[in-house]
Amino acid sequence: MKKVLLILFSVIVTGVIFIAFSRNDPSQAAPTHENLASPPEKITQFNFPVTFGSAIPKNPSSPNADSVELITFAWNEFFALNWKSNYRSTALRGHADESWSYKNDQTPYPEDPLVWETYAHRVEVRPYDDNRLPFDKVPKYVYEVPFEAQPGVDLTLFNNLDEGNEIGSCNLYADISQFNQKKIQVLYQAKVNRDEYKYVYDTFKDSFKLKTAQHNTATNIQMFKAYYQPGRYPGYDNSTCNCPPQANVFCLPCGGAKVPGTTRTIYTGALEVKTAWREISLAEVPRYFIRKVIVYVKSNNKIIPQNKYYGLIGIHIIHKTVNFPNFIFATFEHKDVEKSDMGYIRLDTVPIPLVPQRYNRAHPIPAVVDSSTAYVHRELRKLNPNSIWQNYRLVGVQGNPTNDPTSFSFYLANYVIESDPPLAYFRGSSLKKPFDNGPNSLHNGKLYSMGGCQGCHGVTQLRGSDCSFVMGLVDQPHALPDATGDPKKFQLYKNAFDDIFTKENKTAAKH
Repeated sequence: MKKVLLILFSVIVTGVIFIAFSRNDPSQAAPTHENLASPPEKITQFNFPVTFGSAIPKNPSSPNADSVELITFAWNEFFALNWKSNYRSTALRGHADESWSYKNDQTPYPEDPLVWETYAHRVEVRPYDDNRLPFDKVPKYVYEVPFEAQPGVDLTLFNNLDEGNEIGSCNLYADISQFNQKKIQVLYQAKVNRDEYKYVYDTFKDSFKLKTAQHNTATNIQMFKAYYQPGRYPGYDNSTCNCPPQANVFCLPCGGAKVPGTTRTIYTGALEVKTAWREISLAEVPRYFIRKVIVYVKSNNKIIPQNKYYGLIGIHIIHKTVNFPNFIFATFEHKDVEKSDMGYIRLDTVPIPLVPQRYNRAHPIPAVVDSSTAYVHRELRKLNPNSIWQNYRLVGVQGNPTNDPTSFSFYLANYVIESDPPLAYFRGSSLKKPFDNGPNSLHNGKLYSMGGCQGCHGVTQLRGSDCSFVMGLVDQPHALPDATGDPKKFQLYKNAFDDIFTKENKTAAKH
């Protein structure tokens, strides 16, 4: 990456090629890094009309949006979600402070919560006591065992890092050369926006009703390759955006679709944000987005919540839209993740002794994606040279599912969210069989064997939860925070991941 950026800088400075990027003039284009050494007339250029605005985009222009449009969509989501929220002045979650902008605030990032931070945590959507609160209530995290707040510990923080593994596949650590002295484990959390939360809150009053609808959806997919029986409900065309209420299926709202019962209101669409965090050294602090968070430790067989300061190292944004009802998957990470001495311990093949395994990035970041990051960073410096988001890059974007493993970002994987082979090379029919090339996604009445993030989430779709792990994990409602290393949870995940990724089957994983 450094070499590529140095080449880019050299080309611009020496005048071999001049490209004028303007936030207000999207007709200007960015070159691909791989072509910078080519003659100017042969350089491939892309348009990235990134707005750096507060409005979350609802839907790409068509189901055939190309990689450049999806990349632009992803960046527009990124900056809208990282906008300062107005929560402290309004007590409303998920709303942007329209008086703020990336230009008029020259600090690295706001002290106030960002828009995505105020979204509902997975435990708020699926509390153990089955008592969901209205979306705008102060966060309340209800597990099987209630936690008493220790003196000075705030249990209502927006960032509740209660996941200690990559959906049961592996535990991830930073600075593993010091593993025996200090274990710096990566922790995770998942959140949903107002549209997704309100759909569940208004439609399913308890977990039994939710699971019944998911069972119905899975049965219909098996029988009809559709969320509900085709032709049975006049006025419905087998769309998975607004499903017929009488079908009693699970059908999250799509961005760009009309809200039922209204004339002009349009959904933003179901949107989920998963983030990865780790402890940050004092020397690293200026380069990271840092927040005070809730973490969990075990002491004398008791779970103890604590507050610590953690740094953001990865962020997934998945968004269901009319033109992309299987969600658009966009993933970002801190630019230093590959320099952070990362290593994982697989949960299906736990080694003795417990020593993390170093790994390389499974798939290179595409040139057009890399080019968009260079463009965005350059434009962001014009607005705010201190912005922390200059240290975060796009890894890739997935649109509608396909069977073509050579398609753009087919095996999309984030370095710190899908680190080990079962997730980085996923193209399977289940979490138990991640490499069998079996069907895992339904789109327009056809089944696909999709790879990467979308294929993995598609497994949940075929089981009735509309591509959402938040809505369809094995342990929901959540009994305990994952970060405790609960042995019952470990066994559940171990049973789900019994395929051993060896040298002999690496070839199969790549096909």
